[in-house]
Amino acid sequence: MARPGKGGRGGGKLNLRQTYLSRLSKIFGVREALAERMASVQLKSSIRINALSPLNEAEILAKLDAIGAEREPIAWCPGAYHLHSDKRVLAESDLFQDGHVYIQNASSLIPALAMAPQAGERILDVCAAPGGKTSHIQALAGGGAVIVANDAMKPRLSKLEEVLTTFHVENATITNFEGQFIDRHVDEMGGGPGEHHFDRILLDAQCSGEGMLDLSHGNALRFWSVERVIKMSYLQQKMLTAAWKVLKPGGVLIYSTCTFGPEENEGPVSRHLKHNVDASIEPIDLDIPGRAPGLKSWDGQPFHPDLKHAVRVLPSDYLEGFFVCRLRKKG
Repeated sequence: MARPGKGGRGGGKLNLRQTYLSRLSKIFGVREALAERMASVQLKSSIRINALSPLNEAEILAKLDAIGAEREPIAWCPGAYHLHSDKRVLAESDLFQDGHVYIQNASSLIPALAMAPQAGERILDVCAAPGGKTSHIQALAGGGAVIVANDAMKPRLSKLEEVLTTFHVENATITNFEGQFIDRHVDEMGGGPGEHHFDRILLDAQCSGEGMLDLSHGNALRFWSVERVIKMSYLQQKMLTAAWKVLKPGGVLIYSTCTFGPEENEGPVSRHLKHNVDASIEPIDLDIPGRAPGLKSWDGQPFHPDLKHAVRVLPSDYLEGFFVCRLRKKG
């Protein structure tokens, strides 16, 4: 018999799929057949008008009309739209190529909105590449935040730099440190005396990426295993601990993933709350379709009760599976 999580052929592959569906059924609170349908969606794209563009919103919308970009406003995110027409036309246009419109999945709009960045703040994006969330953060801050965009993977830095340049993100420094050791490099990330720590931090953590899997593809689970989920959870816990150390008292940290597993979502946050008395969870006031609260428990282990304020996004046509939690460090 193939070992769990190794995929293999025949029965091993079926057992892996069954394990995955059984987990999803428990996480979503639905029968396995519905969980399978929910996880077999070909995700559609959304767009965000770039507030940092030299063009104003009216000009950008007129140009979108000119290329036939059909769209529907996203009620919970001003300046964002679900795209109903072919995204390739937009991707090949000057609107995208020159940084006036960003194409993304709508779920990835949530972390920056939950952060609510302000001009004048020092902000750290721990796992920033390719840069879409970093650019959204600076757009929401009106271009006035001082941002450190970090990513541990050196090959991804060129794409990060390209996105930040194309989408008119200024006051941003790119760094290349491992997230689980980010606290060791605080002096290397700029800031004057007494300004080494950050007002707000986004930890959009490396994860198993279950929210982006489409089970209608036969090889969707080729890289997935329970072992990998658990391995990622240890890394996420270390990154969360390190990031917390460089957050100012009174500051906000957004923890997010594009995965479903409680081991990677509620688990690290619940352990963090247990070991850090200066940490609390704040509600995220966004009326997102398919929104659910954080889980109360998993495998018989209870989570911190305040995880009810976290946001789980169930997959749908325009929203990939996502988890977002807003943490406040006591002053």
